[in-house]
Formats: sequence, C-alpha cells, structure tokens
Amino acid sequence: MSMYGIVRCFSCSRPRIADLDGKDSACPYCGNRDPVKEMKVYFKSEDQSEVREAFGKITGFDGQTERKHARAETDPYSSLVYRYEHCTSLEEKMDVLSEGLTELYGTFTLEDVEKLEPKNAEKILKAMLDRCIVYETKYGRYRA
Repeated sequence: MSMYGIVRCFSCSRPRIADLDGKDSACPYCGNRDPVKEMKVYFKSEDQSEVREAFGKITGFDGQTERKHARAETDPYSSLVYRYEHCTSLEEKMDVLSEGLTELYGTFTLEDVEKLEPKNAEKILKAMLDRCIVYETKYGRYRA
C-alpha cells in the first residue's frame, strides 16, 4: 500500500499532496520535480482521503471550486438576449435563438422571435425552418 503525505514544493513553497513511495514528485503548481527523500513531510497516511482531509484543514481548500461573480438568480430571457446579440454569424444566431426560445417556452411563435429580431423575424424563422433548425409542432408554434 502506498504512503501519501503533505509536503511543500522546494521551488514555489506551496503545500501539496505527494506520493511518498516514488523517487521524486512533480509540483502541480510550478512543475518542479523534487526528490521525495529530501521533502519535509507535515502529515502522512496510507489513506488518501485522510491526507486530503488534513490538506483541506491546513490550507482551507475543501476540494470544491466556487465560481466568482456567479449570480444566484439570472433572468433566462436577458441571458438569451445577451447571447443572441453577441453571436458572430447568422448560423450561430439561429442556433442560439431556436434553442433559447425552446428552452424558455417549450414552443415559441413568430412574435417571440420578433422580440429579439423585430426587422427580420419572418426571414430568420423561414431560414430556421429551411435548414431544419426548428420544426412546426402545430400551426404557428415552433420548437428546436
């Protein structure tokens, strides 16, 4: 059974978990390879989960990453408008529009398309139908 431990990198000094049975160990942060026999071991165990738990207590890292600036409640329609306005091609616009409206409403109408594209709604809807991006579920109702 392998032995694992919490050590510090000789190069960047960041704490990390290393397999203590190898000859050397690469730092995941800076890539430096350190000889295991020269490392100072702060905690060791044969149980990886025990070492990870100790590492979490030492560093405050719980193994989960948190998205910075993530909003808890984002308006799905405004997100669709933003994505649609930032598309670079007509094909991408049609994909974002059809998938977004289908996700929001299940089925959508020409009026829903007109809210995002008031001047060319009919042309875009026709192009989406011609390219089989959407289909008509019943008269005047469309779905991606």
